[in-house]
Amino acid sequence: MRFRVLVGSYAASTFGSYLNMVALNLFVFEATGSAFATGLFMVLRMVCGFVAGLLGGVIAARLPRKAVMISCDVVQAVVLLVFAVVSHAARLQMLPVVAVSIGLLSTTSTVMLRSSVPDLVGAEHRQQANGALVTGRAAAMVLGFASGGVLVSWLGYQAAFAVNAGTFAVSALTLMVLALPFAKRDVETGEHTGYRTRLRLTMLALAAAPAVLAIVVIRAVDAFGSASHQVGTPIYATQIQPDNPASFAGNFYAAWAVGLFTAHLLMKRLHREPGEVGAEKAFVLGTALMSAAFIVSFAAIPQPWVLLIIAVAGVADGVTEITYTTRVQAEPEPARGYFFGLTAMAENAGLGIGIVLAGGLLETWSPVAVAGLMHGLVVLLALGYLLLVLARRKPRVDELAGS
Repeated sequence: MRFRVLVGSYAASTFGSYLNMVALNLFVFEATGSAFATGLFMVLRMVCGFVAGLLGGVIAARLPRKAVMISCDVVQAVVLLVFAVVSHAARLQMLPVVAVSIGLLSTTSTVMLRSSVPDLVGAEHRQQANGALVTGRAAAMVLGFASGGVLVSWLGYQAAFAVNAGTFAVSALTLMVLALPFAKRDVETGEHTGYRTRLRLTMLALAAAPAVLAIVVIRAVDAFGSASHQVGTPIYATQIQPDNPASFAGNFYAAWAVGLFTAHLLMKRLHREPGEVGAEKAFVLGTALMSAAFIVSFAAIPQPWVLLIIAVAGVADGVTEITYTTRVQAEPEPARGYFFGLTAMAENAGLGIGIVLAGGLLETWSPVAVAGLMHGLVVLLALGYLLLVLARRKPRVDELAGS
């Protein structure tokens, strides 16, 4: 029951993240009139997310995770509340502060939560817990994207940013009152070591866990590929529904969210933990299917088919997230926290590079060509790794059969 309340808290803060993704980007573009300035704002957020991923493992090991998550929510709430009440000129000056705080703190909070799931629910229930978190993210994504433009158009930026601050305040208050069995920090368990020692041990642990290393690489390339549809969707929307592109974009993300909901139901229906190898296979297959679906969705097909295919992409996205987090959570502490930090770092780096490349390519290429190139790389990498896993296991199976 307490974990379900935590999922609600996570959904509230995630809703705030999606809401400010819409409202802040609209504000930056409207205030500056520059797509370049809007891009710089987004890149600054992602660079800070990269830094947070780099430091996430250290923070997870050295500081109490619940206190860190509460602090992340409180600081974001305060920054956004101040941003809401100051003058227009002051908001422009605060934009770097907002980008840095959101980029650093949202990623840090995510690393703390994902690395803590086995401690909160028990190792045997982590797949169900990850599915619940994916469901919370899906609901937050739909509401955040849907309400961002509505709040800005009806009530203005001040109200939108105030509501945004309120979502983080709700999340912080919920965490404060919940009694949750977070892991103890190292200074309490007598395992305090220096940063360089931890980094060396983490690299050794990563080398000893090639499956986790593969997950980190695939997540980076997956984020790189995802940039093609994130940047390309507004352009594609004007082509497929020129009279109302915003409606198409909203339906696009709504279909994706429906797929995320379905992924959790599908994993519950299977009703079994897939095991480490099964999780790896589901992860790479889901990654390949998701990227292939995005390529097909941009291929100028009728809109109902586009939405159906995007729902399939959402299912694959949800299965991928559930299986990869479940697999990484199988690693022991403190390496687990470092691995999630490295994954967040890789995702932010991949997305940042992808956005820059996709933005440049879309000046001359069609959305389907850009998606085909960038998501095609994801499909090739994922299927290549799957073949490697199968080839590596075949000699073992033959050896066991021969004995």
